[in-house]
This record gives sequence, C-alpha cells and structure tokens, in this order.
Amino acid sequence: MRFLGPHACEEALERGEIQTLRIAPTAWERSAKLRATARERGVVVHREPMDSLDRRAQGQRHQGVLGEGEAITFTSMADLLARVRERGAEALVLALDGVTDPHNFGAILRSAAGAGVDGVIFPERRSAQVNETVMRASAGTAGRVPLVRVVNLARALEDLKEAGAWAYGLAAGPGSSDYLQEPFDRATVLVLGAEGEGLHQKIREHCDGLLAIGMPGGIESLNVSSAAAVMLFRVVARRGNKA
Repeated sequence: MRFLGPHACEEALERGEIQTLRIAPTAWERSAKLRATARERGVVVHREPMDSLDRRAQGQRHQGVLGEGEAITFTSMADLLARVRERGAEALVLALDGVTDPHNFGAILRSAAGAGVDGVIFPERRSAQVNETVMRASAGTAGRVPLVRVVNLARALEDLKEAGAWAYGLAAGPGSSDYLQEPFDRATVLVLGAEGEGLHQKIREHCDGLLAIGMPGGIESLNVSSAAAVMLFRVVARRGNKA
C-alpha cells in the first residue's frame, strides 16, 4: 500500500502502517516534523529524487512525500455485528451500494471517520476498492474507519437487521420520507447507492425504509459523498453528538 502526500503519510504513521517514508529534496525541510515522527517509530526515511517518487506514485499527486507499508486491514462482518450489538441504539454503520469512483469513496470515508461510524460496508464487486487514490481522497483517514468488504451486501444488511439495526436507504421518490423528520434513535445503517444508478432494486428491498434529502434549490440530487456527509452528521446531530 502506498500513501501519497504528507497528510496521508502522517495519518498512516499514527496507525503504524508505514515501513518506509520517501521524501523529495524539495519537500525535505517542510517535512521535518514528519521525518522526526517516522524515526521515532522506527520507520526508514529516504531522501529520494522527485522523478523516482513520480514513478512510484504512477502519475498520482504526492507533493514530494510517499509512504509505503502493508495493505490496509479489513474488519470482519462478525466483529462489526458484535460492535453493533454492544453499542445498541448508538450504533451507526454506512453501507455503500456500487460506489465505484475512488475519489467519492475516499471522501465518504473521511466523513465516516469524522462521524465516528462503527463500520463501512462495501461489496467486493461493483465497487471502488481501497487503494492509493481512495487513501489520498480520504486525506489518510480511511484507516481510522472499520472497513468491511463483503461478497453479498444484501445478506450483510439482513445480518445487521438481525443484530438490531434499522436500515435506511437514501433514495428520492414518492415512497421516501424526509430525513429531517427521522429521530435515528436506534442502531442505524445508512445505505447509499452510486450516482446516476442509485440504489439497486434488490438492495432497496432489504431496507426498512427510504429517506430523501430535500432539494429546495431545484437540483435533482447531491453527489454521493456530499449526501453521505449530510446524512451522517444529521444522525450525529439528532443524537446530541454522542456518537
């Protein structure tokens, strides 16, 4: 796993996920604190030419700082279910149905980390996967969120419901309720679909209810990462910021 840019590397260092830190001469001085932290944690620090970092980053933006480490660790569904049962009415889970854009995926993970979610579920297929682009888009916060990769998202939703959670699908339409009216006073799973396609019909059928974000400005819908942020922090606000 590569971590691109100073912020992503700083977060990964805090989690102990970097084994090697590579810094270009142009970023060497401004990275003094980052270098000191890396050495305190036993991470090897290399001063490396910018063109070498460019090759390692494979064309992605890195700002002269690149970390290398082990692939990110996923949380098991069993562990997430245990967490939901333990947290009870305060549990909050995000389920992503077909979010394929890695920049959106990363932005969603950043919001999820900020909201203190208990887990983010996404399928093995028809989904962006956790890579360098996602890590960068999340500003390195992806590792703070328990990530659960599943074969069958519908089955995962049923397992969460059996553990006591209520699944809300985000979808506009006549059968949807205003998200502002929902108290979110029980274990909650927010289910978001991809832009354009939205929630798949099969996933809708596994939701306990559908919620919509009102659009008084007349546009059809929000970007999925923006919608995720709105929904997550609405739950946090309704619960009195206890999450």
